[in-house]
Amino acid sequence: MTCRALALSWRHQSDIAGTSMTPFRPPYSIATLEAFLAVARLGSFTRAAECLCLTQGAVSKHIRLLESHLGVPLFSRVGGVALTPAGRMFLEGVEPALDQLAATDRRVRQTDPDVTQIRILAPPAVLQYWLIPLLPGIGKDHPDIDLQVSTRLLSARVAEQDVDAEIRFGTGSWQGVSADYLFGREMAVIASPEHLSRDPVTRPEDLARWPLLQHVLYPTAWAEWNATLAPGMRLPAPRQSYDHYAVMIEAIRAGLGIGLMPRLLVRQHLSDGLLVAPFNEVMLGSCGYFLVLDETRIPPRRLSTVRNWFVAQAREMAQAWLAHASPPVHYRSSDSSASAASST
Repeated sequence: MTCRALALSWRHQSDIAGTSMTPFRPPYSIATLEAFLAVARLGSFTRAAECLCLTQGAVSKHIRLLESHLGVPLFSRVGGVALTPAGRMFLEGVEPALDQLAATDRRVRQTDPDVTQIRILAPPAVLQYWLIPLLPGIGKDHPDIDLQVSTRLLSARVAEQDVDAEIRFGTGSWQGVSADYLFGREMAVIASPEHLSRDPVTRPEDLARWPLLQHVLYPTAWAEWNATLAPGMRLPAPRQSYDHYAVMIEAIRAGLGIGLMPRLLVRQHLSDGLLVAPFNEVMLGSCGYFLVLDETRIPPRRLSTVRNWFVAQAREMAQAWLAHASPPVHYRSSDSSASAASST
């Protein structure tokens, strides 16, 4: 069939269906959409540029092109970078489409039957501060597994994406799936040393002078900390919520408030002195990061390999951190049945 005949056939079928099938040719490229996704996922033009190996000006140009074509702003630049309602709508449509295109490309190009591709979603902070540096290790230890990682966004509909596994934040109790705990229940009050030097926090009562920051998926975190470590007082309600801990870290460093965060996520920031834990505590909270595997998609011979590798890496990280914690941190569980705190 010639191109003209194909076009006429296409138009005829669309006329029968009562819909227009005119090819959609947007004035932007996949590179522009990748720039949009990077800014949306990382919450920063600077970090998006670093991730894509572009200049910040080039990323900004891509976003301006999109916004000019769509006729609406996709990001708010006031007090940080955040998606507008139009930006969230665009993200919800574009991200699954690009993910599906990438997945199809990988499936078509995969020719080695001895290598199993496993696609995993993970929150930005987990990727940035834990998983990415470990990926060369699984390739070396298990060359028969090709682990493909992608950012887990709250706006994404995971069920519609071509994924085999997910690192999910929550209590670990999800209907219809089994979850293996990795890390993240080890919560601590985290602040900027530069800003604490002007307004020190040495007692729980001092927190009343600061805006408290929280994660949208863990709205009970500060209440658990309050009841566990400062039962004799009442903290003010958190003032700001963030979709991702990676964004909260930047907000803390900018002095926008004090956050309650998984201590293992910021272990390097604490070691480098970029952030501090003024109470040097660890509260074992009710939420953390869990590995969720789709057992219907992963071959049985690979399933246990992937599960054991992730659990072992998380355990190794926790043990290494505890071994070098100085001074020793104090643990206390948010579980009402837990005993008094003890030093590790």
